[in-house]
Amino acid sequence: MSFYFQKGSNLTNKENNKLLLYWLCQLTGKKVPAGVAFFNEPQGDYRLKVDVMPEDKVFYLKATSMYEGKVLYRIEAAVRKEGRVIHRAEIGTGYSNANEGYPIYMDIGPFSRLLVMEQLV
Repeated sequence: MSFYFQKGSNLTNKENNKLLLYWLCQLTGKKVPAGVAFFNEPQGDYRLKVDVMPEDKVFYLKATSMYEGKVLYRIEAAVRKEGRVIHRAEIGTGYSNANEGYPIYMDIGPFSRLLVMEQLV
């Protein structure tokens, strides 16, 4: 399922535009840089390059539905066998405000802090 947002929305035409990733401590509000993301328009998802992961490990963020004013997301990791991607496994979930688009808050597997994606200002 892909979501296409109206022109003027923060989520349109992001191909080749870099987005910031950072870890957010929910107790202190402290932000720690975490990497970058890019929107892949043909696939309708975001490609996340997280600094703490090996160079060849890529996460994908894809909108799955809307519920009560929030866009819900699935975070996936590519599963490789003999160097080829054989499928994507779900490793987390995320959400954003449907009206604003960014930031997108993500809860990924073993990490205790939220991964947050937002536009460069």
